[in-house]
Amino acid sequence: LFGLVPFLLTLISYSCIIKTIMGIPSTLGRKKAFSTCSSHLIVVTLFYGTIVIVYVLPKTRTLRDLNKVCSVFYTVLTPLVNPFVYSLRNKDIKQALKKA
Repeated sequence: LFGLVPFLLTLISYSCIIKTIMGIPSTLGRKKAFSTCSSHLIVVTLFYGTIVIVYVLPKTRTLRDLNKVCSVFYTVLTPLVNPFVYSLRNKDIKQALKKA
């Protein structure tokens, strides 16, 4: 219940955002709008995706290691990746990655 309510609220809010973006008449405007929210959508998908895997998969001995890895994803990796994903919108970072 404590995980489902925030997930549903996030799903509803992104549905409204996507509906609004699809209503933008110009292709360039839609592209810019999706570009703005894509970094947040990546982080949210990573977070909720791993939580769903942990809590939906059956609790068997063979899947115990997968549950541990997924738990590390949503507790440790998501906060660590968050600044990197958001920095990808920075033009200087994009140019540095292209040079590398």
